[in-house]
Amino acid sequence: MTSQKDSENAKEAEKDLDTATNSAETRSEEISLWLAGTIVFFLILVFVVAGLIVHKVYFQPPVIRTAVERDLVRYQAAIKSNPKDAGAYIGLAGVYLQTEQPEKAIKELNTALEIKPRSWNAHFELGMAYDAIGEKNNAISHFWQAASIDPENELAFYQLGMLYSKQKKYTQAIEAFKTTLRINPTLADAHYFLGRCYEDTGKVDNAKNEYRDALKYVTNYPEAKKALEKLEH
Repeated sequence: MTSQKDSENAKEAEKDLDTATNSAETRSEEISLWLAGTIVFFLILVFVVAGLIVHKVYFQPPVIRTAVERDLVRYQAAIKSNPKDAGAYIGLAGVYLQTEQPEKAIKELNTALEIKPRSWNAHFELGMAYDAIGEKNNAISHFWQAASIDPENELAFYQLGMLYSKQKKYTQAIEAFKTTLRINPTLADAHYFLGRCYEDTGKVDNAKNEYRDALKYVTNYPEAKKALEKLEH
């Protein structure tokens, strides 16, 4: 009887031990799963944070404060989208000229001319850029090329008149200003500077007429008024 009871107790103890062992194994598995999940979550969090840092540092959009900056970004984006867009290179060159970077403008304009050799705008802006860095002969060359492409655009002839007058090449300057005014007679500046050329070459009456015409189109033109008063007294 005692032996049977001891046997039953032993079986009960063994059963309790198995239960305890299984419980421990279950808890161990639960801890392992929890730990694995925690590690995976931590790694995901690290990757997310690292991605945000990289994005913030290396992929920040440009800060745009002015219209010039907006144009700069717009033209650069247009070139990236279509490297054969001559107009975008010309627009970007215009931004560089506005910000007094003529060398950069020249580079962009030469690229534009490789794409579109007979671009009036590219030649005209190249004339402006070369004038800005003191290369007057190159400037004159490009203004003439612009004028040959569009003979009815007064701006190229006006710039030619300005350059020739600065070089004291008055015959060429007078012809350029006269062509400017044939195309657009209302340009007060062209009348004024033509008057200056006439005055410098001793053609006083012609100079007076041009100063009067300048004042006709811009009544408050102090330089023209002063020049006319000087010749009339």
